[in-house]
Amino acid sequence: MIEQKSNEETERLVEAISFACMRWQEATESFDETFGKLHGLNSAERRCLSVIMRAPQPANAVAKAIGLAPPSVTALIDRLSARDLLHRIPDPSDRRRVLVAPSEKAIRLGREAYGPIAAAGAQMLEQFSEAEKRVVLRFIMQAIEMQERELDRLLQQDKG
Repeated sequence: MIEQKSNEETERLVEAISFACMRWQEATESFDETFGKLHGLNSAERRCLSVIMRAPQPANAVAKAIGLAPPSVTALIDRLSARDLLHRIPDPSDRRRVLVAPSEKAIRLGREAYGPIAAAGAQMLEQFSEAEKRVVLRFIMQAIEMQERELDRLLQQDKG
């Protein structure tokens, strides 16, 4: 009897976590879409900027990260470059390669929109112990890996 109650409690907790993750994803999507509307950016353009904010990338890496064909990404990069949101820079490790990097304007827009979220998130995490923060990080990293595996599975279904 006690074991059944424990299993039910675990199932309810897992379900609550699942629903909370879906709501978090929806809230994030809504924020990102609103940011895009305010700045005239479509989903692919927002994702491109997100990828290069982490570090300058070659165009083919951007294409792979956002799921577009290289010619489409070239056009996207050209559009964002014309709007002074990114620029091409030489690869410091290979002069023959070019990387795509965010412009100061893009960095400023990103800080203005996403900086308050980062600050609020850091403040929110202060309530957690170091051990709890490690659990949260482990959960998020594993959730990202799982989501990427499931995306690959869907893409394979689409090809087959």
